[in-house]
Amino acid sequence: MNVKARNSRPAAAKASETPEPIVINTRHPESGLAISYRVTVDTVERAEVISEAGVSVGLVARLTIQTSPRQRPVTIMASRLIGEGVWYSDAMTERGGRVHYSRGFGNRRGTPRRLLADLGDVLSICAYDVPGLVEEAEPGRPLKLRKVKAKGKAKAAAKA
Repeated sequence: MNVKARNSRPAAAKASETPEPIVINTRHPESGLAISYRVTVDTVERAEVISEAGVSVGLVARLTIQTSPRQRPVTIMASRLIGEGVWYSDAMTERGGRVHYSRGFGNRRGTPRRLLADLGDVLSICAYDVPGLVEEAEPGRPLKLRKVKAKGKAKAAAKA
């Protein structure tokens, strides 16, 4: 499996600073339980994976969620492929190495795990903050990434 990532940039304004947590108050869609989360978005970047299933192109994000100061924070790797309208969780781990589940980037086989809409909104906003990354990332609408100029085409154009 080959992994290519472009436009890698931390979601924070400066890479040396720690990203500031965002507090989200949400209601779980199935149970109706109101919960407050502290969310820290570490990265949002473009990813391309070539595997036996084909080529997957989209966005990948890493975020940390903590529901209360007494609970361990959980790190989630989320992805949104071109043409998808929502974010899906690919992996979830705890500090200390415990793995809740882990799937490859963009793996939608079986039962994919959708992120809550409020968390997806935060990731979409962070994707818009990275210059030149997305063209369209509104929730519920298909994802459109900006075109990446190939280095070979740029060199050929410069020679001509």
